[in-house]
Amino acid sequence: MNRFGLLLKRQWLEFGKIYLISFGVLLGVLILFYKINITEDNLNSRYYNSLNFRHPLFLVTGFIFISITSSSYFMNLGQKPKAIINILIPASTLEKFLTAMFYTLIVSIPSYLLCFYLVDAAFVSSIRDSHTLTSSYTDYDGKKIVIDHFAYFFSTETAIQFRSFYYMPLLINSIFLLGSIFFKNFHYVKTAISLMVFVVLWIASTIYVMSKLTDNTVWVGSPYWQDETHIFFATNLVALCLTMIFWLITFIRLKEKEA
Repeated sequence: MNRFGLLLKRQWLEFGKIYLISFGVLLGVLILFYKINITEDNLNSRYYNSLNFRHPLFLVTGFIFISITSSSYFMNLGQKPKAIINILIPASTLEKFLTAMFYTLIVSIPSYLLCFYLVDAAFVSSIRDSHTLTSSYTDYDGKKIVIDHFAYFFSTETAIQFRSFYYMPLLINSIFLLGSIFFKNFHYVKTAISLMVFVVLWIASTIYVMSKLTDNTVWVGSPYWQDETHIFFATNLVALCLTMIFWLITFIRLKEKEA
């Protein structure tokens, strides 16, 4: 445990610089977007729709931040002088891999959530006292529905369609962590291009195969695969398996570097 603690401290000297720069850029981008969207003109406009820009901003910045931190962790192994120093560190491959998981998952993801929630809370708090918070209407059943127009982001309900994709940060981490040790340079660009090509080919091949199998046919038997719940379950299971496979390949590549 003492050796693992020393390894964490040592790796922070390399990874910490990139992490803090990325975190600073993230903070600046979030503040900029909030300042652009939360203006008096927008807030007083009858067409302004209760800060809905936050959901796409949350998804996009989250993907970029997690992918950048993951893609930069093993990039020094592509440079011979730095790679030799890292290889000669007196720690096991498992300890080095767990250190990577600690910084790119346990540190990066919670810190991103904390950063986004704090920025959101700061801006929303500044407008809650000076604007109408809620409006209400009565539905067909006579039930009164109250809408909080300036709810904090962490208190809003998660869209139902997003609940099946909570594994995405893990999958993104596994892909870009593998890319950081697989490629020797331009890790982020090459991993992103490989990911886009794979996604396009996978979607195109899936649509083509399904169209060929179901063209001029009638569904007979159990409607199991017509239920979106079952489809999402199968998709999540495949994604989690891919995540574990990518982590395993990353561990093997790291072990090969030790050789």
